[in-house]
Amino acid sequence: MAAYLEKLTADMKAAMRAGEKDKLTVVRMLISDIKKKAEAEGELSDDAEAAILHRSVKMRSDTIDQAKAAGRDEIVQTEQVEIEWVKAYLPQQMTAEEVEAKVKEIAAAIDFQGGKDIGRFMKEWMSKYKGLADGKLVQQALRGLG
Repeated sequence: MAAYLEKLTADMKAAMRAGEKDKLTVVRMLISDIKKKAEAEGELSDDAEAAILHRSVKMRSDTIDQAKAAGRDEIVQTEQVEIEWVKAYLPQQMTAEEVEAKVKEIAAAIDFQGGKDIGRFMKEWMSKYKGLADGKLVQQALRGLG
């Protein structure tokens, strides 16, 4: 059993004992998503489990955007709480300043020349910092170089 699934299972039991129904629902959903993926693909690595958690955060962020547009503040609040619960399992994300510094560092290392080098840049970025930064921040920092 990979690290994320172990932690989620322990937290599910703790949430059941504490009577935290909302958190229990979120944790059970994450466990279910991981187990479904594992059934389809076999044993999952920690990175594969983290990708599932990142996808969960992204879906909730999209729901928040839609709820804000519809004026549904109660949904926004609920989703924000759920995002914080899911993020608690993920590695700490880089700040915008850290992303910018790392983008400059990699760009200098590969002699980044613009659009034609984005593929090389992303390959290098993903090998070092996959899952540690919001892709939008990376794109903004990369555009700032040009």
